[in-house]
Amino acid sequence: MRRTAAALCLSLLAGMAAGCGGQKEPEELPQQKTGGYTSSDETLAGLPDGSTIKQIYTWEDSVRILTASEEEDVTILREWEQGENGFEDITEEWLKGLELQCGSWADMQLVQDQSKTQYLFVRNVTEEGLYQGQLWRPDGEGAVDITPEKWTVPEEGTGMYEDILGIAVLDDGTLYAVSSRSVDVLDGADGTVVSGEENQEDYGENVLTDGIDLYLVRSGSMREIEEIEKRPGGRSADAETIPLPESGMGEAELCVLRDGTLLCAGKEGIFRYDAAAKSWEKLLEGSETDFSLSTCWCMGMTALADGRVYVLFGQEGGDARLVRYEYDANAVTETERNLTVYTVWENPLLQQAAALYHREHPEVLITVDSVYSTQDQYSGVEPDYDQICQQLNTRLMGEEAPDILVLDCLDTDSYAEKGLLADIGGVVEPLEESGQLLSNITGAYVREGGSRYAVPLQFQFTMAVGRDIPPEKAAGLEPLAGCLAGQQESCLGPMTAEELVDRFYPYFCGEFVKDKKIDRDVLKKNLEYLKAIADNSGILPAREENDRACSIWDLPSQVRLAFADAKGYRSSMTPIAVAEYVEGEFTAFENCFRPSLLMGISAKSEYRDTAEDFLRFALSQDVQDTDFYTGFPVNQASLEKQEQADRSDVMMATTIINFAGQEEIFDIGEYSPETAKKLTDICKALDRPVVEDAKIREELLAALPTYLDGSRTLEETLDSIEDGLRIYLAE
Repeated sequence: MRRTAAALCLSLLAGMAAGCGGQKEPEELPQQKTGGYTSSDETLAGLPDGSTIKQIYTWEDSVRILTASEEEDVTILREWEQGENGFEDITEEWLKGLELQCGSWADMQLVQDQSKTQYLFVRNVTEEGLYQGQLWRPDGEGAVDITPEKWTVPEEGTGMYEDILGIAVLDDGTLYAVSSRSVDVLDGADGTVVSGEENQEDYGENVLTDGIDLYLVRSGSMREIEEIEKRPGGRSADAETIPLPESGMGEAELCVLRDGTLLCAGKEGIFRYDAAAKSWEKLLEGSETDFSLSTCWCMGMTALADGRVYVLFGQEGGDARLVRYEYDANAVTETERNLTVYTVWENPLLQQAAALYHREHPEVLITVDSVYSTQDQYSGVEPDYDQICQQLNTRLMGEEAPDILVLDCLDTDSYAEKGLLADIGGVVEPLEESGQLLSNITGAYVREGGSRYAVPLQFQFTMAVGRDIPPEKAAGLEPLAGCLAGQQESCLGPMTAEELVDRFYPYFCGEFVKDKKIDRDVLKKNLEYLKAIADNSGILPAREENDRACSIWDLPSQVRLAFADAKGYRSSMTPIAVAEYVEGEFTAFENCFRPSLLMGISAKSEYRDTAEDFLRFALSQDVQDTDFYTGFPVNQASLEKQEQADRSDVMMATTIINFAGQEEIFDIGEYSPETAKKLTDICKALDRPVVEDAKIREELLAALPTYLDGSRTLEETLDSIEDGLRIYLAE
């Protein structure tokens, strides 16, 4: 049902797809390459049990690690150097005797100049819960606090201390401190601010030096890295800008060697900067590294002069791992098949599936091609679907057609009808019959005649959370409308007509249009439900600036019913915590689900069998066991495993307006096994996907305001919607 505003020109594409992509893959000679970077795990033996790794760095061509341990209410730091059998303690006496009054979770950074004078920076939390920077250096065998005075003075108005992001020291002892406000030069003897400048370029947390030059990182609104600024000798007047190796590397890790070699790494790969050529060289593809795994995160990176790169990774449910990447002249890599997965939005599960599949099948490289990154999503980028469709159509007609399509936001029906998608029933049906998949979710995509062209990897549902409203009254449009009819107190809070439509139309959009015809009775019934809800809520002509619709956070103070997107067991912790706070209950609205990562295989793909095998892998527990906060898994064993997972370490604290209208601290933590089982039962009972259609939405928005305010009758409204959709449905 979903259509986009852009004309897809699918008739042109259909002819090109005909006869392409047979089941037998073409023979192709492997592309062999001798020499390249390889990876291997390094031991972390020697580090004390229970310690937290705070930093990894190099000095005099050796790898060093800084750890923090909590002992009798104080935090003890130790410095370690890599040896033949693990790490050895090389902590200097001044650091050994320093007992910090903070937890091992605090940010810590140890730097050293050419004279081997060390400085320790700690980003601590005060008794008032405010971040404050502290700075120490050795004084004989003891430590002296040289925290600059300006770090100890709260800012007028906010009461916050200057947020220190990091420090660096040049070989000559010049000490730099970068904060959200300024870039300061400090006297290394006593911490006095010698000179400074405003941080107008939004420099972020990466403050690097090769001993001679200073490297600062410019960050965007979401703190993602945008570019690097190199300051020769630390002088801003001589600064030069170094772009990142590839666009969208917002979460990249950086380090610089003593000879000025700059390294940058992320899910796109590991890169080395050639200062003379002013260009980046890719040392290793991201798929060959743990950067590509969504279950890992980088804790730090360093490198040695001989080209070895060391990366420290944290991982879910396990200890930290130290991975060494180094060049091997005899390494042989073979790539027989290169497949592309096209998606509008970047997704961690998709990236994980591609990376893990490549590890199991080194001869196959899966490239995930995303139009928009995760940073784009967090930044509130509005997708241009007309342009997206046009660009995708161009690719489908050319030589760079993707092998696999993520059909979220795309017109699946039209692509299938024009023969651009392969039937994937042979992949999905056996998994359903064996009970591996939730057939109530995946079975919704079986078409008349038994064919199917799409299957979701994940799904979400709308959680309706009620206060003093029983779940059976909040479970759908009809019971909700009946519950609210005649009530004076606003249950959902005031909405605009657009907010009302967007909230509820996806649940009946697919019901009143069948076979390109409008079922007037079904539409009439649902419009009456909307009118009852609107009469109770109150309809606003528009929102004032900075005003917003009521949400789950307003449940204690303003509304009796709110909706939240349940995107997995961890994602559901927040709305469930609010439900428990108001002593309310939750249910799935209309028993509907929203598919996520709706996968289809291009009929034009030369590697149909491999694409099907990748899809089968993406539906397996190897990929689906991990909760990425983006949806519930369609793999039944993975769903049950995630239900039983320990979420005690997934906690957060925020504020909420309580029943008395006052702000208070609100803790979000683990819910009971019974509640987790309820989520599982809901997931297994969901019976139909929501349906969205841009044109239907447009006509509803055009017709409903006058119906809701009483200036147009229901019959007139129905006529208006039918007239607006007549040509569209006839196409």
